[in-house]
Amino acid sequence: MSRNAEISGMVLFNATEGELKSVHSAIASGLKNQMLNPVVGREFPLANAAQAHMAIMEPGALGKIVLVT
Repeated sequence: MSRNAEISGMVLFNATEGELKSVHSAIASGLKNQMLNPVVGREFPLANAAQAHMAIMEPGALGKIVLVT
């Protein structure tokens, strides 16, 4: 990890339906207005999910691994 880095996370197991709707709405809004800009490292067809899982485990993997249909 480099300096000035931040990792944030949350657990939503106990979130109410209203809280989940609020979270999803905020995420959708952030993506739409480009305040959230996820880094997509690679895309794999859904049929290659096993290969995508292996890619996550590779040294130097960068960004999100996305399965597409």
